[in-house]
Amino acid sequence: MRLKPESQAQQRVAAQPQHPHRLGVGSSGPDVKRLEKKLIQHGLLKGRADDHFDTQTRAAVKQFERQNDFKHVDGVVGNGVWRRLELGAAHEGHVSEQKLAGARDTFRTVTINVKSNPVMDQAAVVHDVKRAASQGSLIGWNEISPDRYFKAIRDLGPGWGHYMPRDGGLRIPNPISWKKSEWKLQGEPGFLRTHHGKEEVSPHRYITWVKLKNKETGKTIVRMNTHLVSGAWSGNKPHKEWRQDMWNKHMDKLHDLVARFEKKGYPVIVGGDFNRDSYKVLGNQVKYDNKLNVGTHGHSTYDYLMHTPNGSLKSHGANVDHGYRSDHDGVSVKYTIKG
Repeated sequence: MRLKPESQAQQRVAAQPQHPHRLGVGSSGPDVKRLEKKLIQHGLLKGRADDHFDTQTRAAVKQFERQNDFKHVDGVVGNGVWRRLELGAAHEGHVSEQKLAGARDTFRTVTINVKSNPVMDQAAVVHDVKRAASQGSLIGWNEISPDRYFKAIRDLGPGWGHYMPRDGGLRIPNPISWKKSEWKLQGEPGFLRTHHGKEEVSPHRYITWVKLKNKETGKTIVRMNTHLVSGAWSGNKPHKEWRQDMWNKHMDKLHDLVARFEKKGYPVIVGGDFNRDSYKVLGNQVKYDNKLNVGTHGHSTYDYLMHTPNGSLKSHGANVDHGYRSDHDGVSVKYTIKG
């Protein structure tokens, strides 16, 4: 039986090269190699990039889709996955100013305490840093003390921006990182020392913050990061009265700082290790995006993400990830922001 000749339109489609941003099992070539290298960088794919999209590559893509809340988890790399992995700009045509004005963008922010007391080996540190980077575009880090911990964060590469301030000669252990493809730093970031430390009890404690413009919507938010004194409300540690006084002093300053940015109209996201179990640390000033009894440090909930009730920012649920090498779990929250 003779097959019908293809139409001219079918011949033109067949003659077109494969779109580089649509890859699946069986695909090969330099675009697949770039994809695999990026998946390896995110800790999702083991081995070496070999430019052949196989079932292991598909499994890694599916894991990335799940971590980034894609509606369809199929292991196929379309424009959305390609763009989120920062593999190059995908052509989507001109976007009018009118359309951009009402645009919404979805992003994830992460808070993670990378244990430094006692210090972890560097392989564990790198694992945790890459894991956090694969789960969000805006990260608050805590307990980043040794220089090699900071190096692991800087080694995320040129696609990331960082705020790593110093207080005199002291490197503040609460840096913040963001993906440059999604965020642009606005003005000067800042930090506040909430109280002095006490020898052999606690180091100085800080709040850090950045103002970032979302490139999709043009909306600016404030991301705050902090880590409070331990042992104020749990256990039977020495100097408990001092710890509680310092914890309250820290929270008073955080409350005032959040209110200051709120008054200027900025949506504020606050995250960190609050060292108080299952407690509304900022009262009703914020909405608590992870549940207060999920356990982020064993059975205790010390790590929180929360946001001010601003109409342009909406949360869509939190994820507590137990796959870190640190003694703390990572917490991530998905938000949409409206321009």
